[in-house]
Amino acid sequence: MTRLLAGAFFVLVLAFGTSCVVRARTHGTVVASQPDLVAVAPGVHVIADYGEPIFFADGFYWWFYDGYWYRSSMYTDGWVYVTAPPRVVLSIGDPYRYRHYRPHNYVVRHRPAPVHTIRRPVVRERHDTRRQVRDHRR
Repeated sequence: MTRLLAGAFFVLVLAFGTSCVVRARTHGTVVASQPDLVAVAPGVHVIADYGEPIFFADGFYWWFYDGYWYRSSMYTDGWVYVTAPPRVVLSIGDPYRYRHYRPHNYVVRHRPAPVHTIRRPVVRERHDTRRQVRDHRR
């Protein structure tokens, strides 16, 4: 039975390749696949029809949260404050206008994890970074 399950998993991985990345929290309540991304600018995509403005560019997810940019390799967790995001990300302008963004004739393929399950960035890290810079100048 174990070999059968392992074989089935292998076939699924071959069939979906990297387009179906699965992330699960240890307590097993949230399972999220890679969400639908739609282009909003050259080199920049946003999670389609989502309650938060989370973008994908340069191999990372980018979230404009509380007036600052954060990045992560997955959209559900691991957010780190970034002092200087790449130009393609900064070119977005008003990130909040992309909440629930979906282009004409958009068809849902992969639903993202619910917004309330995303682990929010730790704002404390950003303030610690600024404090270190101020303390270093003294």
